[in-house]
Amino acid sequence: MTTPSSDDQPPVSPEPIAANKRWFLRQISIFSHLTDEQLGFVASVSRLSEHETGEILYTQGDPNDTFYGLVSGRVRLFVRYDNGREETVETLHRGDYFGTKSILTREPHSVTTQALNACILIKISRDGFEAILKQIPDVGIQLSTTLSQRVRQKDLPPKKVFESTLVSVHGNCATAQRHLYTTSLAAALHRETGKQVIWVLVDSASDWAEGRLGIRLPVFSGKESFDPMQASSAVVKYEKLGIDLMHAAHEPGSSENAALLAHLLSYLTNLYHFVVVDLPPAVDRAVFKAMVQADQIHLLCHGDRHDLERAGVILEELKKTVPQAAERLRIIVQNGSHALSDLEQGELLGAKVQAVLPKPVGAATDTQTDYGKIIRRIARETGGVRIGVVLGSGAAMGIAHIGVIRALEKEGIPIDIIAGSSIGALIGALWGAGYDSVALEKIANRFRTRKSLLQLLDLSISRMGILAGVQVTRMLRQHLGESTFRDLKIPVKIAAVDYKRREVVVFEEGPVVPAVRASVAIPGIFMPLKVRGRYLTDGGVLSPVPVDLLRQAGVRKIIAVNTLPSPQDMKAKYQEFAVQEAQKAYEMRFQGWWKNRVFRFKQAWMRWLDINTFDILMHAIQGMEYVLAEAQCAQADVALHPTIPRINWWEFYNVDQLIRCGEETTMAQMDSIKKLLAD
Repeated sequence: MTTPSSDDQPPVSPEPIAANKRWFLRQISIFSHLTDEQLGFVASVSRLSEHETGEILYTQGDPNDTFYGLVSGRVRLFVRYDNGREETVETLHRGDYFGTKSILTREPHSVTTQALNACILIKISRDGFEAILKQIPDVGIQLSTTLSQRVRQKDLPPKKVFESTLVSVHGNCATAQRHLYTTSLAAALHRETGKQVIWVLVDSASDWAEGRLGIRLPVFSGKESFDPMQASSAVVKYEKLGIDLMHAAHEPGSSENAALLAHLLSYLTNLYHFVVVDLPPAVDRAVFKAMVQADQIHLLCHGDRHDLERAGVILEELKKTVPQAAERLRIIVQNGSHALSDLEQGELLGAKVQAVLPKPVGAATDTQTDYGKIIRRIARETGGVRIGVVLGSGAAMGIAHIGVIRALEKEGIPIDIIAGSSIGALIGALWGAGYDSVALEKIANRFRTRKSLLQLLDLSISRMGILAGVQVTRMLRQHLGESTFRDLKIPVKIAAVDYKRREVVVFEEGPVVPAVRASVAIPGIFMPLKVRGRYLTDGGVLSPVPVDLLRQAGVRKIIAVNTLPSPQDMKAKYQEFAVQEAQKAYEMRFQGWWKNRVFRFKQAWMRWLDINTFDILMHAIQGMEYVLAEAQCAQADVALHPTIPRINWWEFYNVDQLIRCGEETTMAQMDSIKKLLAD
């Protein structure tokens, strides 16, 4: 359970440029971790600008004196050749930054950049950027690590890829398990991204590659000096997995070997989009330099207590010595014979476990096995190609989320991670647990009649809410049992609100049911849920469509769903209702005195019932939530708005209409969703 800063809430303003600049700066990955004071300094030397679809930001060969941060939208980086042909080298998403190589080296731009859609950019001049590096050294440290793949030694050949990712894998597990993980990860990176990948074995022998892969790898030693031709000749293509392989000789404790390995990895990052380095278990200077040089460090360990304790010691040393270690580390646990709980593993490691690998069955590259599915998930996160879906609040209107899921399933859209708030948290948790749209519809059909809603009512004598929420918890346990977030087939993040502190609380580990129960606790109706001394209520109060949860997790492609009716929707609803009532009143004038009096009595009675505490509270809350929801949806790549205004917030029995609305709305934007996948 984590709590984001209040600055993570988007500014509610029809004019983004006039909003709080610090919030926009937090959208840029290199600035997202800064303090309010540091952000204030960055804000003082930066400016915001808006750009239209198709606009050229700068052209290759232009002089560079500006740092660019992408707040929203997408930007294409491409090279234009003399014959007019264009080659796209990278597509950047919100949170990315560019122009750094040229601004640091004072070299002209090597690519042309173009806005793929309407964009908001943060721009900082060279003088301003140099002032930031001087005032906030941590930014410079992060640049030196995360941008090492962009600024290489001048004696290396020209880059064939714009940006590469170096992944170093180290661990205390069995050698064969480490080799299996690294080769499976390399193969999955190529399969999921379609980009060039090389697996580098750093060891004194390569028997495993010959025995498992059926290939004998030549040894690159480079004992005297680094020779690019020798390195190139040591690369072997492995067509079966679509990747290249290389064996780099390792001499433990050799300082010359450490320097040559560092030079080799720099050379390879000029040629490959992903370099996966399989490091030996003993940490010496060469292994340490490879970890420092890496963009990601995957620490692979067993799930037994003894091995986790040993891994915890290594982890602490890395945190002390490796710059920005917390952001770069990924902890992968191999389940041992006495696997511990999520909480126990976290306490022993002092950090969150990203994934737990089961025992591999069959081919590790088979994405249908449990092992293969987890490797695929890690590869998509590493490759920056994850697709995230955010399901928002909306009470009964949230049933439309099931229609959205149905459309995504029909079109085969892969979903890697889910975030949800309120009813979106409930449906998102069930979806993440493995319930498809058919199963979700069956659950929703339990409430097809008005009387069926009574099964969720349990009156409370508490001053904190009219309903205790016990029946809701019971219903959740029927479908989710004692599942933890780690048990879910698709990762899920759930937003709730600490109403006293006015903070968004994020659940992403531990038991799922309490997280959902907290997120659906409508203020004044359901009692808040007490979690670790904090009283939590409906996540929709502050984060009705929690796009930020996925953005902060590094997800670059986000589909957001807002089922809350807009003010225009509600105005049209009541105008339509007034016309219908007038028509009925006119028709009843010809039905006789008695029927006309009964009709008028029913009208008066319904108007009296319509004005009640529940309805006033819900309409007031949803009116505020809609404004926040629209601001949050503006940060998504595709925003869906399935809603039927004539359906009231409590009419959960309109299952068919709501699901159909969600499906039709999603299908209407399917071209945009598929284009997002292709970028």
